[in-house]
Amino acid sequence: MKKYVVPVLLFLCFAVPGAEGAGKWNLKKNVQRLEGVSPDYKKGKDIDAKFLNVLKLTERTKKQNEIYTESKRIASTPALAKSKYMDSFVYYMLVKSLGEQKKGTKEIDFWLDKLKEYDDSHLLFPAYLIRLRRLPENSREARSDIQHVVEWLKTKKPKFKLHAPEYSGNVLFGYKPRSNYAEGNRPTLYFLGDYMRAITPPPGFQEDETYLSLLSRIRKGREDILEEMISLYGTRKSTREKRAELYYERAMLRYQAKDLKESHKLLKTAAFLDKKNVKIKEQRDKVELEMTYQGLSPSEEGPGEGAEPAGRDTGTGIPKHLDSVDGHLTPVDRMITTAELLGRSKGELRVMRNEIYARHGRVFSSPDLQAYFSRKPWYKENPAYSDSLLSEIDKENVKIIQEQARRIP
Repeated sequence: MKKYVVPVLLFLCFAVPGAEGAGKWNLKKNVQRLEGVSPDYKKGKDIDAKFLNVLKLTERTKKQNEIYTESKRIASTPALAKSKYMDSFVYYMLVKSLGEQKKGTKEIDFWLDKLKEYDDSHLLFPAYLIRLRRLPENSREARSDIQHVVEWLKTKKPKFKLHAPEYSGNVLFGYKPRSNYAEGNRPTLYFLGDYMRAITPPPGFQEDETYLSLLSRIRKGREDILEEMISLYGTRKSTREKRAELYYERAMLRYQAKDLKESHKLLKTAAFLDKKNVKIKEQRDKVELEMTYQGLSPSEEGPGEGAEPAGRDTGTGIPKHLDSVDGHLTPVDRMITTAELLGRSKGELRVMRNEIYARHGRVFSSPDLQAYFSRKPWYKENPAYSDSLLSEIDKENVKIIQEQARRIP
């Protein structure tokens, strides 16, 4: 009987899907191959060579059980962050972190926070999906994360590239994302438009509730998909109500983007197609009212709702050098990083925080802020402003800037 014990144990070690084994990490080769599918830039730089050398020397000088901890040092080195390989390295380590913590998302969160600094990385989407699979189904955190991913994808064009997690395994042993890129087929990439139009999950994406729920919500929020669906219905009378609903959904997306003119135009079309739909008519009239307010001169009685909150910023002057900045100081479609705020004065941080409100047309009670933003070519007062116009990214950026301001004596 004993003669069967060793073969069975060997079979289990090698047959379990996703088993890591005790071999080398192959940091350099894995990262090179992962990055090579969609490089940030083609011609290598000096920092890229140094980055690969760090990976090579890490494996030569560190024990196998020390490499994971050492990798956090690599990811936290500012100079190395300039290499095109960093986002691929961070994603690779995020996948490897699944073996470091059996439950929860503490380790994944460390790597995901690093990867979020690369907002246009094709690896950010699969990282989000991997984290979602670790959360309890339909939990508050899972629902919040799904909404965040949907909002993030809405900012991307159909040609935005997505990497597939490439799950493998089975029900018995569980599914795990691919963690070995040094061997086997090249990693799989898709365009966002193709991913959304897929009727069944493309190869590399695991068919589960997370995927299907996410895909469904993305489709509901994309104007290009809605426009395509409208064209499929044609002009038949039997589809007027369905087309009206699609025009309404597109109008709401334009409304959320503060494009009142286009929203009103789409709602008028929707109301024409479905004359009995009260919801559409009410929304059309609501948008028309807001457009009327926008056409009026700003009130002389003060800014009213949406005034800049009073507090420690009062009296903090606006640095003169900011007058020459015509563009935006804070990112519009991604979360700002703490590194971008280092060295900023309280006055600069005050302007950066309030710029987020100004982009949506807030009228400020502080004369210096109002005068400053009025000189910017992109600023347009919105008498109907409310904080509900802020996106989730806007709100997070306000918090990040406030936290940095608190650190300044």
